[in-house]
Parts: sequence; C-alpha cells; structure tokens
Amino acid sequence: IEYVVTVSEGLNRFEIASIVSRLGIGTYDDFIRLTQDREFIQTNLGDDVKNLEGYLYPETYYVTRASGAKGLAKQMVGKFKESFAKVPTAAGTDIAVALDKQEIVTLASIIEKETGAPEERPLISSVFHNRMRKGMRLQTDPTVIYGIWTSTGTWNRNISRQDLLTPTPYNTYVIPGLPPGPIANPGLPALMAAVRPAKSEFLFFVSRNDGTHIFSRDYKQHRTAVGDYQLNRKAREGK
Repeated sequence: IEYVVTVSEGLNRFEIASIVSRLGIGTYDDFIRLTQDREFIQTNLGDDVKNLEGYLYPETYYVTRASGAKGLAKQMVGKFKESFAKVPTAAGTDIAVALDKQEIVTLASIIEKETGAPEERPLISSVFHNRMRKGMRLQTDPTVIYGIWTSTGTWNRNISRQDLLTPTPYNTYVIPGLPPGPIANPGLPALMAAVRPAKSEFLFFVSRNDGTHIFSRDYKQHRTAVGDYQLNRKAREGK
C-alpha cells in the first residue's frame, strides 16, 4: 500500500511530523528524532547542520509503511538537493548580500513564511537584503514563532507583543541578522528569491490582509500603512 504524503511550502518539521503521524507511517517523536540524527543528516544531506529544518523539500511523495518516515525523509532531502542545484549561489544583483548555503536556505524559509502572493517573493527578499546591508534587525514575526515552537514543542495561538520581546536564538527582533538556521521548508521559488531579490529601496512591509503587502521606504510611510491596514478594524474584517 502506498501512502500519498503532500507537504506544502512553508511547513516546518513539527508540522510534517504531524502529517507523518496522522497517516500512520511513523510516529511524531520518531520523525522529529530522525530530523536531528547527525548520522542520518550526514549520510543523506552531507552538510554539518543541527537538524533537517529547511532541507525537507515540499512536494508530493509516495511511501509505503515499510519505508516509513525514514524513507520519506530520504526522498525529501534528495529532492531538496536536486532543487538546490538549480539555485545560483553567487550574488546576482548589486543589492544582494553574499550568503552561504545555510544562510540562503534560512532566508528562503523566512521569505516563504512571509509571502502570501508568490509574485511578491523577490520584493520581500529585497526588504531583508536591504535591512542586512544597513545592519538593521530583520524583525520578522515567523522567526519569533519558530523560536517559541522549538523551545516549547508547540504553537497554537496568536503572536503577542511579549513574544516579540522574549529572547530566543531565532527571535529577529532581538538578534542581529539571520537566525541560526531555517524556520520552515522553502520551495524553489523562495530559494531563488533569496539570492535574486528585486531591486528596491524598501525597508518595511505590512499585510493588506489579503495575502499581499504594502511596501515602504521609511518608517513614517510604514506607520501610515500599519494604521490603514492593521489598526483599522474595517480593513481586517472578514480577512
């Protein structure tokens, strides 16, 4: 019997573990342990990383109960390697910050989590590249959520102001630059956007509540956009 396992872009390894458990091809805890198994990582990925977050490529896979979670993880890492081979790792624009492989995957994972509209990925990327070039903190909410997820093992609520102020290794409101590793598993378009940002002067973006964003060059413009789209309840109704 083959099981169809569909993993969407932007899911993290905890969410994938829940899918594995729900389908009955392995347990949640076993999958999490496997993604942290240094021998498995070295054998299949060949890189010295702490876990496979970011390297479990989003795709539809077919596995049997016999191959189980280990067979699935091997397929996912193999698909990542195949896809990443298409990503140019040299900076391709004059605004792109030079990134190594781990940093590319990390930034791509943030872009994936922040992007509701696929066409915005290069613009979202440009904001983060511009911030890194200026030495600004990235201040992106998904990194805060992932930091809490890794420390508590769960996330099932809305983000709070206190969360933004709580230090974790991943909280980009607190730490400078990129977090120590990916926060989700990006697809190829997000990986490409990480190394090929759009050319822009944007430093901020805020959700329009429909999957798209308003981009701003300075904080004054950003505060206006926040007031129009986030603080204005009518702009959020039904979204």
